[in-house]
Parts: sequence; structure tokens; C-alpha cells
Amino acid sequence: MNSLRLFIRSYSTSNLNKAELHIYEKLKNHLSPTSLEVRDISGGCGSMYSINIISEKFNNISMIKQHRLVNSILKDEIKTWHGLQLKTKASNKV
Repeated sequence: MNSLRLFIRSYSTSNLNKAELHIYEKLKNHLSPTSLEVRDISGGCGSMYSINIISEKFNNISMIKQHRLVNSILKDEIKTWHGLQLKTKASNKV
């Protein structure tokens, strides 16, 4: 018996700072993710972020194209950052 489960995590936005919340809302509005985590990993100065996102919009596209899609959505923000740790995953319907 194959027991495959889909875990959907929803992250609280109450612990996000203003910049994290801006990124979170922008990605949420464009990609309707089933899971999204945004964290400032620069020590609070806003120069580096970690983003983990799962979305059905990534279905049937390569990881490179998934990353390009996120980068295109955040292109104005990324210009001011030192770095980005990005993890994307397709949310295939089970």
C-alpha cells in the first residue's frame, strides 16, 4: 500500500519584519504557494534572505525556471540584496 501524504504548512506572518512581510506578500500574491517561508538571514540588515516556497505554479517546470520565476517577481528587491538562499518545489496534486 502506497501511503503518500501532502503536508501543507502555513507560516505565521506575525513574526516577520516589514521587509520579510513585503517579500512574503509579493510571492503569495503571484504564486499562491501551499508553503512559504521568508527569513532575513543577514542579522537584520536586510541584505540576505532565505526563501523556501512550494507552489503548484512550479508544476512541470524545471528548478532553473522555478528560480527564474521567483527572481523575476523579486527583481527590484534582489537588486539591493547581497545574497539569496532559494529553495523551490512543485506542489503536485496528490
